[in-house]
Amino acid sequence: MCSILGPNQESVYFYIFLKIKYIYYSLFKYFHRYEYVKKAKSAETAAASSNAENKCKSFMVTHGSHFTAEETAKTICEQYINLYNSLNGIECNLNSNPKNNKCSKFLKYWINFKLMKSMKNEDKCVSTIYNALESQITGSGGFNIDLVFEEDINKDDLNKMNILYNLYEKYTDLYNILSDISSVNKQSLLSLSNECCTHYIEARYICHPSKNNNDSQFCRELNIFEPKYKELYTNVDKLEPEVSVNFIRLSECRNNKIVANALIGSTVGIIPLLGILYKVSELNIKLLILYGYQ
Repeated sequence: MCSILGPNQESVYFYIFLKIKYIYYSLFKYFHRYEYVKKAKSAETAAASSNAENKCKSFMVTHGSHFTAEETAKTICEQYINLYNSLNGIECNLNSNPKNNKCSKFLKYWINFKLMKSMKNEDKCVSTIYNALESQITGSGGFNIDLVFEEDINKDDLNKMNILYNLYEKYTDLYNILSDISSVNKQSLLSLSNECCTHYIEARYICHPSKNNNDSQFCRELNIFEPKYKELYTNVDKLEPEVSVNFIRLSECRNNKIVANALIGSTVGIIPLLGILYKVSELNIKLLILYGYQ
């Protein structure tokens, strides 16, 4: 939290908390609309307009010190304007009803995710920095939106949203690769499906039956993702065996990362132990030489 509330503010805070929880849990259901993810990826690589570039440079000058790298403030600002422009179409009018519009909810998630990842730990008051960003660029090239940024997203909720976002991001990349089965890059197929597995394992852990949360919004959205990802298998099966073997199916996902970390941890622990044993042995030999065998 970025502010300290007094006793008389508890009821107000509780109201805001409930409203925020509603907004962000309702956002989960939009991740299976993977065109949002496609637009976000496009916005991150598109060039900024000169007007946006000037506005974002000013934002970097005034608030860049809050970021681990000042230039990142300008980059996020430009990407945000790109994403706003790409979403603000006939089917997604951001200015019509920004409090309830599904596109503004996605924008709110995206900017939360980007700012949280890029700001210094001691300055992670995302809502304050976002409001400064919005104030800086409002009126720039028709950009005029109020996201009602009252508070930061709860970190646990944000983590779950990030998992879903990453799953659909990797799905989108794989979908594009497999759209032309005549020129599939084996290494890309392997790395992307492996990355997808990493996020999927984490998601399945959250939704493990022992945790009794299979009926949560997050787990319901994971259940929607699974058959969508499995639709990729149709094109995978059309590939030559030496190519298709590089694609990892959900049923083949294993928690290799945890195993690897365990092995690394064991190795790290063994090396100092061997060093200690060596020193002890060396000391014993010196004592035996000095005093002779007893």
